[in-house]
Amino acid sequence: MRVCVEHADGAGIPVGAVLRAAFVETSREGSRWTTSVRSWEEVSAEGEFGGWVWLDVEAVADDLLENVTIAAPKFVAPLLLGGCDPHRHGVSLTPEPTVFSGEQGAEELAELVTDIERDVPLVVFSALPSGFQVRDLPQGVSVAGRFDDAIARAATMTAGLALVCRLDEEGTRYFNEIVGSTYEVRDGAFRIYLPGVDPAVDEGWRHRYTVPARFLRYRDAAGRLVGRAIALRAGARRPPDSYDAAVERLDSARSDEPKELHEYLDLAEAEIVEHRLCLAVLDQKYLSVIEEQQQLEADNNRLRADLELAWKKLRLVGRELWEDQADSVTELESRRLPDNADSPGEAALYAQEYLIDFLSFPDDACKDLDDIDTAVEARAWGETSWRGFRALHAYGQALAGAEDPGSFWTWCENSRHSYAWPASSKKLAMVESDSVKRSDRLRAKRVFPVDRAVDPSGSIYMEAHLKIAEGGGVLAPRIYFLPSRETGKVYIGYFGPHKNVPNTLA
Repeated sequence: MRVCVEHADGAGIPVGAVLRAAFVETSREGSRWTTSVRSWEEVSAEGEFGGWVWLDVEAVADDLLENVTIAAPKFVAPLLLGGCDPHRHGVSLTPEPTVFSGEQGAEELAELVTDIERDVPLVVFSALPSGFQVRDLPQGVSVAGRFDDAIARAATMTAGLALVCRLDEEGTRYFNEIVGSTYEVRDGAFRIYLPGVDPAVDEGWRHRYTVPARFLRYRDAAGRLVGRAIALRAGARRPPDSYDAAVERLDSARSDEPKELHEYLDLAEAEIVEHRLCLAVLDQKYLSVIEEQQQLEADNNRLRADLELAWKKLRLVGRELWEDQADSVTELESRRLPDNADSPGEAALYAQEYLIDFLSFPDDACKDLDDIDTAVEARAWGETSWRGFRALHAYGQALAGAEDPGSFWTWCENSRHSYAWPASSKKLAMVESDSVKRSDRLRAKRVFPVDRAVDPSGSIYMEAHLKIAEGGGVLAPRIYFLPSRETGKVYIGYFGPHKNVPNTLA
């Protein structure tokens, strides 16, 4: 461990006294974490005093950092609790959940959500329905207790990064009436409202929605989901204009250091600032591309669902007018599946709830979903995963029919089904490479659980898989599956990140 502290007294405009402290930790594995704190007095031309605390956390490691939990350092919580009205652009910063109750609380929260000056994300938890159940909770832990704990942990983990808000039952109802169905949050779910919310614009897809089943199993899950979702935006957040003046005041206080060293430090600082600006621009461009992909995937799923419903209506009524079958059409619409999934975890929940007639999908087929649910691309991956599960379900239905649909690849190419998966090597693989087949280690990674009706041992080697994302590195999701003509079902053996099913290239 290494600690470095610098301090410069003084008065002036726009900054007064300045403090800079750095804490460096190096682990035995070789990773290095640097926590830097800068604090300074800000003085206006009118002589009004304020102050800033600016915190940066950086990590350097030889191995990958995808699984790092994005959270505030522990000292941030007491720093905020002991501060004098800590806030940023009108948003209070606190390590504790902020409760909004009733109609008045809903109006206050809605005003905060739609504030155009806000650049701090708001994480809004809706009221949990009475009698809500969650599978696999630890013995002695109640659903209500875990819900309270998850919210408290999310507030502590994201202190200074976001404001965690909580609505009561009445407040949830009024809040949803104010913001409308596009931006609503309900039934114990939470929503991350990014800056720039305009209820008049239909962009609810930009603000991630997470159902309680995804975060109640583990007390830190909500905090991890929020941290990953807002990490890029937090890293690209710009400091105030007085930041540069504070840096200059500290540099000028180094009177006992050689002039050449000051010049080198100035050059290094300028280069760092330039690189950070470039990185911030690239981050914003990447986020824009991800948001466009999310919108396209959501539109794709919605249009495919509309097409499937239209085909069902057409098959139902034949040549007669569909109005003559109004009751049957209404029944079809009531059985309509969810159009969109906000994350891979939610896509898995939907598949296990709605597609079990032709899709076998046990819980133990899901691996490390929290890792991919907290990725920046989680929303786009969720939409694509849900489409993939529906494609496999439709193929299972075809397997159960009288005619042989052929392989999944052939069915995708020729069926013209609304949920047919792209028959492309970038999106689908029916077999593994020879290098994987020849490696006992890599082959063993593809032995997955299966119903004993398919294999008496309860496990089987699977090769066929959907590639939910070609990019995305080791977190890019994969769905391994095995079709069975005998049982008329498709069996999911694995759903999770690529890192658990590596090949010789990854």
